[in-house]
Amino acid sequence: MNNFPYKVDIVDKLTESQLDESVLICIRGYVDSPSVDVMTGGNKSLVGPLFRAMIRACELAGRVYIATVTDTGAVAGLALWFAPGEVLWRDDAQKNLGFNQFLEALSPKTREWWINTYGSALAPFITTALSPHTVESSWYLNCICVDPKYQRQGIATNLIKVVEQKALTTSILALCTDTDDNVAVYKALHFQYKGEAPLPGPEDECINVRCFTKPGTGV
Repeated sequence: MNNFPYKVDIVDKLTESQLDESVLICIRGYVDSPSVDVMTGGNKSLVGPLFRAMIRACELAGRVYIATVTDTGAVAGLALWFAPGEVLWRDDAQKNLGFNQFLEALSPKTREWWINTYGSALAPFITTALSPHTVESSWYLNCICVDPKYQRQGIATNLIKVVEQKALTTSILALCTDTDDNVAVYKALHFQYKGEAPLPGPEDECINVRCFTKPGTGV
């Protein structure tokens, strides 16, 4: 697509239309994500509810940034950031915004994986990868996605830069990813590769999770 004017804003509350657009962008953008496939137990109908729950929780406790096309107002991309001190789905207030319903819709085996394996398997790796920082002391990027028809316009870069400029002198930006394509993207954005670890899935499959960090502009 040719260059087009867009703007990046922080949004306290998405309109229903913006929320629907954002969910669809995530569904398209994460179609090849091994993690999303495992998180939903391979049930494609649950990908939308997963991202809807993530976005709504971020509206409550995080920072939702969206890029919109100036002429039409269409959502071109979004990023879900959690500032130091906040973590996705940490409490019932966040979980009640769709995550609990998503969890109940999963197969028993996948639900058990979420409850007993997912967090406990990732925590030691992320703790080591982020040291001396932690998830709680970082600006953590839980999700970033740009509509394929609006890619290669610098949108992802700007969705990261807007938070990089806000990071305190003691903060870092942090994220995890699961695809080789994303590894190349984050390296191009000057994130530092901090290692990878296998995440066991509910069907004994393993996903390679890679961790990246980047100092805030003041660090």
